[in-house]
Amino acid sequence: PKGAVVEDAREPLIDIFNETDSIQVVAEMPGVAEEEIKYELKGDVLILQTLGEKKYNKEILLPAPVNPESVEKSYQNGILEIRLKKR
Repeated sequence: PKGAVVEDAREPLIDIFNETDSIQVVAEMPGVAEEEIKYELKGDVLILQTLGEKKYNKEILLPAPVNPESVEKSYQNGILEIRLKKR
């Protein structure tokens, strides 16, 4: 009766910094709470998504293999920073 419903998921703005021993990913995701942000590492791909009212979704191909246990993340004022140590 209402017609088709399209769910919008935006792609966050991303910066990737390939440092000597680590990779830093900075994503702008304003309007979401830290507990709504989910990330998953599948090989050399980092998947970011949010589960709240504002939806963000992005798959990021990392420039080098990383250690999945080395994830350090922080979120402040709509900016998510994830640091991954290289293998």
